[in-house]
Amino acid sequence: MKPYYEQDGITIYHGDCREVLPSLKADLLCSDPPYGISLKRAQIVGDDCEFDPAMLLGYKDIILWGANNFTRKLPFGGWLCWDKRCSVEADRMYGSAFELAWCNDPSKFKMFRCLHGGVVNADGPNVPRVHPTQKPTELMHWCLGLYPKARMVLDPYMGSGTTLVAAKNLGRKAIGIELEERYCEIAANRLRQRVLEFA
Repeated sequence: MKPYYEQDGITIYHGDCREVLPSLKADLLCSDPPYGISLKRAQIVGDDCEFDPAMLLGYKDIILWGANNFTRKLPFGGWLCWDKRCSVEADRMYGSAFELAWCNDPSKFKMFRCLHGGVVNADGPNVPRVHPTQKPTELMHWCLGLYPKARMVLDPYMGSGTTLVAAKNLGRKAIGIELEERYCEIAANRLRQRVLEFA
């Protein structure tokens, strides 16, 4: 399949990941797939039926956000928790106060705090959210930082490309796959922007 975007070690494929994945290799699969919960506030392709992670489980290292919604289809593993509250006392917020990700390393039980909910965007006050379930870049930096040896990152449910942006910022190679072309274009535009400076 011809890439939709390819630059600086980052590649985007526009298509169905079930067709593209068999030809790809990666050190880390990090993704936020449709959970199968029929989200009422936004239309997410594939969210109308239970998610089956079987085709993703062959990768060496895996992080799957929202996996608490399909635990019965996962083997034993570890869990990552994203605490979205600004403090432990701040329980009142729009939406869930935390999100969970399953990883196939049963020794990994980690928590990360990054306020992101309602009108608060962890990527900055003037940075628009361009996908209904968009994760903050800081969260994806943290995820990739848990796997420092993973030089090639794969996100088969790329959405607006946050995992790829984080990989680019950290000097990693990455591949993203997305079914909806409008999100491929959004991700490509985000990737064309200057790489953030890190200390």
